[in-house]
Amino acid sequence: MKMVVEKGFGGASAILIARDAGVSTGYFYRHYKGKKEMVNSLLQDVYQEMYVKFEELNSQGLTFSEITENMIRNFIELANANPVKIKFLYVLTHDYSFVVAPSIKENIFQLLIQLKNLGHKSGELDQEINEDDLYQILIMNVLQTINLTFRKQKTKNSFKSQATKHLIYLTGKTLQ
Repeated sequence: MKMVVEKGFGGASAILIARDAGVSTGYFYRHYKGKKEMVNSLLQDVYQEMYVKFEELNSQGLTFSEITENMIRNFIELANANPVKIKFLYVLTHDYSFVVAPSIKENIFQLLIQLKNLGHKSGELDQEINEDDLYQILIMNVLQTINLTFRKQKTKNSFKSQATKHLIYLTGKTLQ
């Protein structure tokens, strides 16, 4: 992840990734067909964490608003605990040379469709908002806000409580 964050998808070659991981290039290619497969594998792991968290929240019978707030808090907790993972997501979502594997994209959008249906059914989500809008608001906007906050900091990357509350407030206003 670190090489992709530092150099972007296009600049992080398999050789650099293997070297940074302390393994030979041959070892790398025994496990992955190439850089794209390896990066998609890492991306799948990160999004799987989100999906498991969503399923956990959804099974608790929480409202649309409660789930979205918890998902934002989960992103922020991940950013504070492991900034490289959030920066990895940010870099990949903004790198036009990277194509997300169809299975990952499908899983993300299945989650967003479930969330959209819950919000529409409860009346908490504007009927005009679709899963593409939710992707922009709940994933892209949150990643962008975290990234901008981290860029402004000169020391350790951390997202403060007040910033979290404000992001949840803005997201809630956008979705109504």
